[in-house]
Amino acid sequence: MPSDVESAMESLILVFHRYASEEGGYYTVSRDKLKQLMKTELPSYLQAQKDPAVIDKMMKDLDASGGGQINFEQFFCLIAGFSISCEKAYQMKLKKTKKKIMPSELETAMESLITVFHRYASKQGRSGTLSRRELRELMENELSNFLKSQQDATAIDKIMRDLDTNGDGQVDFEEFVSLVVGLSIACEQCYQMHMKNVAKK
Repeated sequence: MPSDVESAMESLILVFHRYASEEGGYYTVSRDKLKQLMKTELPSYLQAQKDPAVIDKMMKDLDASGGGQINFEQFFCLIAGFSISCEKAYQMKLKKTKKKIMPSELETAMESLITVFHRYASKQGRSGTLSRRELRELMENELSNFLKSQQDATAIDKIMRDLDTNGDGQVDFEEFVSLVVGLSIACEQCYQMHMKNVAKK
């Protein structure tokens, strides 16, 4: 059974592919599909926007090549930004307790990442960050399949060094999201290969 983090990663991949189309061997989301995705998956964000051109601005920021399409990495950058903003609100205790509608699959995935992070970040030491021990526990419980696939006993130490960009010996939520981004991109590439194999049959 997948962990909460693995389920969130899977949801992010599936939501992207629900709106993506294949062109030239790559899966991308067009501006119109991004708008549809945002209306369906993040309706509360769109409703809160005062600028009717917000989708166009997002697309311009994400679409580095100017081709009118975004790939999974660019999509995940958008979702990572939303998740980081939501996590900051979570830390400030601004999280709303009353929800009038069921959250979308994407909102649920983002919330899972925040909840899992704080489940482990509040166990010892500084609240809101993961120590090396907390990171190890999170990875052993939430990303055990990834850890088992590593042939390196020092994998967690290496991951900690890579994630701890400010060198404080702690991993904050932004640093944690970069781990999830990297793993999700690798998983999405496997998903694409799987989809191509299925289509060939």
